[in-house]
Amino acid sequence: MEQQFNEPQAIASSLDGQTIEGQYIVVFNNNSSADLSSSGQSFSNSRIAFATMRTQALQANGISAKDIEVEYNGVVNGFAARLTPAQVAGLRKNPDVASIEQDRIVTLNPVVTENVNTIASPQGKSDTNNGKKNTGIPQPVGNEPTPLNPNPTPATIPSLPYTPITALQGETIPWNIERVGYGDGTGKTAWVIDSGIDTDHPDLNIDLARSTSFIYGNASIEDGYGHGTTVAGIIGAKNNGTGMIGVASNATLVALRVFDNAGAGTVSRAIAAVNHVINNAAPGDVVNMSLGSGISSTLDNAVKTAAAKGILFAVAAGNSSVDCSGTSPARVNAEGVYTISAMDSYNKMWASSNYGAGVDFAAPGVNVTATTIKGTIGGGHYGTSMAAPHVAGILLLRGEVLSQGTITGDKDNTPDPIASLN
Repeated sequence: MEQQFNEPQAIASSLDGQTIEGQYIVVFNNNSSADLSSSGQSFSNSRIAFATMRTQALQANGISAKDIEVEYNGVVNGFAARLTPAQVAGLRKNPDVASIEQDRIVTLNPVVTENVNTIASPQGKSDTNNGKKNTGIPQPVGNEPTPLNPNPTPATIPSLPYTPITALQGETIPWNIERVGYGDGTGKTAWVIDSGIDTDHPDLNIDLARSTSFIYGNASIEDGYGHGTTVAGIIGAKNNGTGMIGVASNATLVALRVFDNAGAGTVSRAIAAVNHVINNAAPGDVVNMSLGSGISSTLDNAVKTAAAKGILFAVAAGNSSVDCSGTSPARVNAEGVYTISAMDSYNKMWASSNYGAGVDFAAPGVNVTATTIKGTIGGGHYGTSMAAPHVAGILLLRGEVLSQGTITGDKDNTPDPIASLN
């Protein structure tokens, strides 16, 4: 049996969730004259109209282009910028401005890993395939008796909404993946809003053409922090005979980078990434958001808008051991948006996991194995950031989440159901 140990506590930055002095998110009213879509005008014309509106608002309030951090084009239209109190006051008087909120810092937990070749499951198995050692050696087959009916009617077996797979020899199936289940994610797309992804990792199928960075002045999607690569592997690591297998193995992974190499980001970048998803993703695609910071109505509304298009979301509940009702986007309660708490291999809630009525499911988030930067895999990952991508993989495979049992130790006294593929 896996050695039991004291659970690691979340090491959160003191800056996480703090407002950014002088930096604001400005959103235009989509019912304004610039929203031409309702009158049959093209999206490109609407985009041009909103760009014109933005230019006029900047000029009218003396806002320099160098003070712009992010421009929003799509369902969310507007910008994030460094503004003086007088500029904020002027924008609030503009009838085309729907809302102004102060930007916030978002930070990621430190990535702590232990490089491994194989990882033992809670039952003490390694390199397993549905509980059996995956040696690649054919097992003897006994002589089957001749059936009484030479042409028996085959039993009706319910079809699965996904394609099962058998792990290739040399493939590691960590306890966390085995716990929720796995299948063939080929042809399905997950959008990973995070710190980027290691583009050279042999275990990850990354769509470079659709990946992009929302860090001003840095177009690279390369993961210099490690967090996004771990998330990506849990979702879709390949079944290629090496490394580990992901929940939706070989899924297409799109990196939307919002965190820098120090694991620091902003709410305004996260909004830009969700807006990008709304403009480019298809119904049935899945977005993983292993992030959160304070309350942002703009971010929440963007997630709700995307979900209304049939785009599914797996969202980390947060690692502060508090009710997630004070964290965006974890607090979003909408069809197609799943907020995930973290549990250990004994189905116990992780000590630092957020909780509350907004949580939909629990998934593995203590001592999990995942892909790591520099092309390896590693154990010792923890947090709701690691729990959410398990559910993202399940959503890719079947478009819904089933459950097997409930966790213990839930702080809100309502045990979260444990996410499962079957």
